[in-house]
Amino acid sequence: VKMKAITVARQVGSWGDYIGINVAKAIGMRYIDRETITEAAERAGITESSIERMESPAGLLGRLVNAISGMPTVPSVASQAMRFSEIHSLVATVDERVQKLTQEGFTPTEAARHILAMRFPEVRTKKHDYASLIRSVVEEFADTGNVVLAGSGSRMILKDRPDVLHVLIVAPVDTRIKAIMEQEGVSRKVSERRVKENDEARAAFFKNNFNVNWLDTILYDMVINTGRISKDLAVELIVKTAQNFS
Repeated sequence: VKMKAITVARQVGSWGDYIGINVAKAIGMRYIDRETITEAAERAGITESSIERMESPAGLLGRLVNAISGMPTVPSVASQAMRFSEIHSLVATVDERVQKLTQEGFTPTEAARHILAMRFPEVRTKKHDYASLIRSVVEEFADTGNVVLAGSGSRMILKDRPDVLHVLIVAPVDTRIKAIMEQEGVSRKVSERRVKENDEARAAFFKNNFNVNWLDTILYDMVINTGRISKDLAVELIVKTAQNFS
């Protein structure tokens, strides 16, 4: 069976985004993660209203696929880095915006959610409908082939396909904490909180949506611990496996 896609599940701070992007570059594949889909949804004008109007699922999917296809094949930087950069650029204004919204009657929590909803389309769409759209995007690009799919439950969405290589990137907690400190220039306390919150969120996502423990190694064809194996060697190992996949 010819391999058509690679899924990359990764713990935060394990260098999984770097690895996925560089595997895609090495093989000449498209790289798609949650941030790619979010940006494409913005470009395609897919919002809560378009879903609530019961716009044709095929129409929404077509718009989103076209938007993704028109974007760079591989992002210039890993998604976590992009996300962190965006957060830093917003930090200076968020407190002021929250304060203004609370003066208009919002609670601080409501104000924060409102600011997030203005930035991320999936926050303001119905969860089930957006999840269905994500699933359709993953399946569409897997059918097309030549793609690395990072996160978004891609491993479970494509679990029954023999033409997909499934990879999990992990690392010890302390290694991940130090990696985030290095990548993002934050304190150890902030990094520890990010690791804890992200681990809990991912565990809950997979449990609620697929009823699995996402760190169960039997779910994957390859499991790489970047606490022992360098990120560049990890790229080489995945590329070699993909090239000899059958």
